[in-house]
Amino acid sequence: MRRRHAASTWSVAVALTSACGGGSGDTDDTSTTVATTATEATSSPTSTPQPTTTDPSTTTDSPTTSTSTTSEPPTSTTTGDTTTASDTTTDPQPTVCDGDCHYIRAGASGSGADWADALPELPAELARGHVYFVAAGTYPAYPFDDAEAGDAEIRVLRATAADHGTDDGWDPGFAAGEAVFGELQFTSGRYEFDGRDATRVVGGFESTVVDIGGDHVTFRGCDVDGAFQEEGGKHTGGACTAMNIGGDDVVVAANHIHDAADDGVSMTGLVNLSFVGNVVHALHGCGTDGDCGPCYNGHSDGLELYDVADSEIVGNTIYDVRSTAAVFFGNWADELGNGADEYCENILIANNILYSPETGFVAYIEDARRIDVLHNVIWGLHMGAYGGLSIGVNVADLDLYNNVILSINYSHIGGTYDPAEHRGDYNLFAYSLGQWQDGPHDIVAVDPMFAAIPGGEGPAVADPAPDAFAPKDGSPLVDAAWPGDATIVMPTHDFFGQPRDDAPNIGAIE
Repeated sequence: MRRRHAASTWSVAVALTSACGGGSGDTDDTSTTVATTATEATSSPTSTPQPTTTDPSTTTDSPTTSTSTTSEPPTSTTTGDTTTASDTTTDPQPTVCDGDCHYIRAGASGSGADWADALPELPAELARGHVYFVAAGTYPAYPFDDAEAGDAEIRVLRATAADHGTDDGWDPGFAAGEAVFGELQFTSGRYEFDGRDATRVVGGFESTVVDIGGDHVTFRGCDVDGAFQEEGGKHTGGACTAMNIGGDDVVVAANHIHDAADDGVSMTGLVNLSFVGNVVHALHGCGTDGDCGPCYNGHSDGLELYDVADSEIVGNTIYDVRSTAAVFFGNWADELGNGADEYCENILIANNILYSPETGFVAYIEDARRIDVLHNVIWGLHMGAYGGLSIGVNVADLDLYNNVILSINYSHIGGTYDPAEHRGDYNLFAYSLGQWQDGPHDIVAVDPMFAAIPGGEGPAVADPAPDAFAPKDGSPLVDAAWPGDATIVMPTHDFFGQPRDDAPNIGAIE
């Protein structure tokens, strides 16, 4: 079988407590199981945006993804051999307007015909095939629910100095600062929303900040701010979930997703998702369990996947997850769903940096088929058999190559190594638990010699930049990976878009 080209690492994370949205986990020897759908915590956009007062540091580095090589590519965003996250946010050629551009400027009171006659906010109905330029300012929550008309798209673009439609009435100040929205909800499809790194979407209490239920939606270049607030250990403000994705053929790229009480991104019941070059962090693990707040269970996952197919997760950074894991594959299909029909399958996961020293495991994989996990960092803190990747039941056709992984644990959620279905080599493990059959080229080394991240014994590093995971000179990661073959096609470029050669490094960074 010819496998998809993996540009990102697919993994599932569950911590020492039960996983958010229905995963099972344990605290040492105590096990609990909870089940729900991720959409239970969502609400319609209603609140007035109020950006959070604390904005943890992030990086502006540009991850890279490679296109898949399967007969049914999972994404329409990549062209040629590779795509970098920066490709998704760099201003294109200026938009050509032919009576189909409209102008939005907070405080205005016009018709939207030009910047001098701008609308004060997006109108209740948007026209298919039209473009809506948005200036800096504060805007209310908005439901994107316009009836579809063939493949005609609606584009909402942050106005920039280089691309703002007409010059009539234009003021350079319109491009300065942020455009700040309340929650955004896409219930119909064929939209492009491009914040161009100058747009913030802010969640209200118990909300979902961005909810993408429609098909063929592209959402990029935004700060998705859950605006979490607490007082005395209680959730007092901000969203439960930062982003929910349930539509097919969706692209989510180059966003900063943070400060939710519960999950960063919930992905449910979809095909052909491209989730590329995003930063997800500051998930507070606050919900009904532990009586912290109203969000269901509150066991945070950076990414939570359930019934996701033919998709890619590439070049993302996930860290500072307070409760469960950086990545979690939902495992309740057999109990509550349609069994194997709702397993995740054909997922490409590559060039991701998953760092979760706060949780029992960094990632969990369960109820999943045809999964490529290539050139990722899956790193936490050594806690006996905990701290790395947990693999559970119903995992078939798994390929695991060229990753840096703290350790692999099968017994935690009842999995068993199956050499016919679980293949891999050229990985570096800090610890071998004897549960994964090490390949002839796998390396066991407590310290992979990252540039600024300690070995498996820690200590943890707060707010790490991606380049902290680059290998130092003399690292066992250097030139130790496999270049792939006709069956397992490796990403040709690394997290930062640097080309890999015939002797690539293990991990996400050359």
